[in-house]
Amino acid sequence: MALLALVADFSKIIPREVVVHHCHHGVASEAKDWLQFVQAETERRGFAFKAYYLDLELGSEFEARARKARYDAVMKEVVSGDIVMTAHHRDDQVETLLIRLSQGSGLIGLAGIPMIRPFGSGVLIRPLLSLSRKQLKQVLVARKLKHITDPSNQDSSYLRNYVRLQFLPALSRIAPKVRDQLLQLSNVATNHVLKVRDTLGEHLPVLGTDSVNLAPTETLIAWQVRFFAQAHGLHAPSALQIAEFVRQCVDARNDRCPEITFGPDICIRKWRDKIHWIDFNILGEEAESEITRTEKIYPNQSLELWFPNGVLSLNALEILEEVSVFFGVTRRRFRLGRKRPLQSNKQLAQTLGVPPWLRKRTPLIAVSDRIIGWGSIDCKEDGLISCSLQWEWRFVSRNTTNSTVS
Repeated sequence: MALLALVADFSKIIPREVVVHHCHHGVASEAKDWLQFVQAETERRGFAFKAYYLDLELGSEFEARARKARYDAVMKEVVSGDIVMTAHHRDDQVETLLIRLSQGSGLIGLAGIPMIRPFGSGVLIRPLLSLSRKQLKQVLVARKLKHITDPSNQDSSYLRNYVRLQFLPALSRIAPKVRDQLLQLSNVATNHVLKVRDTLGEHLPVLGTDSVNLAPTETLIAWQVRFFAQAHGLHAPSALQIAEFVRQCVDARNDRCPEITFGPDICIRKWRDKIHWIDFNILGEEAESEITRTEKIYPNQSLELWFPNGVLSLNALEILEEVSVFFGVTRRRFRLGRKRPLQSNKQLAQTLGVPPWLRKRTPLIAVSDRIIGWGSIDCKEDGLISCSLQWEWRFVSRNTTNSTVS
C-alpha cells in the first residue's frame, strides 16, 4: 500500500500507465476479500487492475512455489520497456541474507535481493529496498491508509517467519547492530560479485543463454556454475561439488561430458569448449524410436509438425522438393552438399556441433539425401545448398516447480 501511494504521487507529476497485479493464491479463506480491497484501492486511484488465480496447495516448499507462480504469472504480461515494481524493503533484505547464510549460498547469495534485474522482456525494480518496514508503516499512518496483514505471517513454521519473529530478535539481543552488519557484508559481497561479472565478460552465463564458452581459469569456471544457477533461480551446488566439476572440465578428454547436477532433471555439462545448461523438463525425453515425416511445401505455405517434445514450424519462399523430417534419427546417412560424401548421423552431429543430449530430442531436416538443418542449426550455407526453406524449432516444456530462489 505504501508503494501504491508513492506510485500514485509520482504519476500525478509524470503521468504513466500503471497496472496493479494481484495474485489470489487459493489457500487463504480471506483471499477474496484481499483481492476486492486491492482492486478498490487501485481503481480509486484510476489505475488498471489485473488479478491472477493461482490455485496453489499448501505443503512442501509452498513459499518457493507461490513465489515462482506469482513471478511467472506477471512475467507473461510484461513487454519490452515495461518496469515492474515490488515493495521489498530493508527488513526483507536482512531476512533474506540470514536465510541464504543458513543455506550456504555463497557470495552470490550474500549479494542479497537486487535493486534491479531483468524480468522477462522488461525490468524488475525494488524502489523501497533501502527503507525499513517501520518507515513504510509510518507512511501509511501519516496518510491514514488502510492495509491488510496476512495472518500466516505469524506462522513460524515458515522459515522466513521464523527468522523474522524468533531468530532475528534473539540475535539482535546479543548483537544489536546485526542488521547493519549484515547489510555491510552484503555490500562487500555485491561488489565482489560485480567485479567477477565484469571479468567474465562474454563468458558470463545469463538467463536465455543455454551455453557459454568455458572460462579461461578454474576459478572463473566455478563462478560460471554459480552464475548459471543464479540466472535460473536455483541454489548452486556445494563448493566441493563445483571444485570436482571444474577439475573434470580441465582434465577430461574433449569427447567426455563432465556434469554437475541440480536435482534429477537439471544439470550443467561441459562439452567441447563450452559449458551447457540442460533442463530436461524443457527438453523432454529422448525419442524411443525414429519418427519420419515427409512433406511437400508450396511457396509461402507454412506448416507445423508436432513431435513428442516440441513443434517444428516450416515455411518456404519457393517450391521445394519433398522435405523429410527425422525425429530421433538413427542409422541414416546424409550429405552436407550435392557433391559431398555421405556421412552417418553421428559424424554429422560431430561436424555440426549437435550436443549428444539433443541428437534424439531435436528434428533433422533434409531434402533428398542432403541435410539442411538439425534442431535450430542451419547448415545450408555450410553445404552450399540452395534452399529457401525457413524453420523454427521450439521445445514444449513440461510443468515444473523446481525454482527455489527469487
